[in-house]
Amino acid sequence: MGQSLDGMAVELGKMGDTLDGIEDRIVCDAWHSERQALVDARRHLVIIHRQMATLTNLFRHLDHSHRDDLPDPINDMAARLSHRAHTLHHDGEQLQARTRLLQDELMAKLTEQSNQLLYILSVMTAVLLPMTTISGLFGMNVGGLPLVGTPLGLWAVTAISIAFAGIVYMIVRRLGRV
Repeated sequence: MGQSLDGMAVELGKMGDTLDGIEDRIVCDAWHSERQALVDARRHLVIIHRQMATLTNLFRHLDHSHRDDLPDPINDMAARLSHRAHTLHHDGEQLQARTRLLQDELMAKLTEQSNQLLYILSVMTAVLLPMTTISGLFGMNVGGLPLVGTPLGLWAVTAISIAFAGIVYMIVRRLGRV
């Protein structure tokens, strides 16, 4: 049992080192490839946690139910192993909580990036809306459209579209959103 607990302690140490590396990359904004590593770490910690919970419950049951049936040296050894299993179980829970926090931080960064991209897309849509409207109006095949017979009509419509796009951009910028 002691060797089994030693092995689990080594695994928890490795997982702590892995989480340190993931956390460093998340903090340094090199987090783009860390989602799968974090999922793998959480999965591995869940497996270790289940094993630790089983051992902790086993020793707790042994310590409480059969204390009087066993000789003192075995009771002492069981108490030490129980304490060690409980400590490792607690360490595993702390690592699991840490992975949840790292995953929350990673999701916050992904959400922030998505929001920035959606904002840029919204600004571009607002800036291009006047040009789209003007080109839609002038693209109709009906008579009586202004500037159709003028040789500089294309350039006049282009200038009007750019002017409207500039006005929309200035309005958005004045609102403090760009």
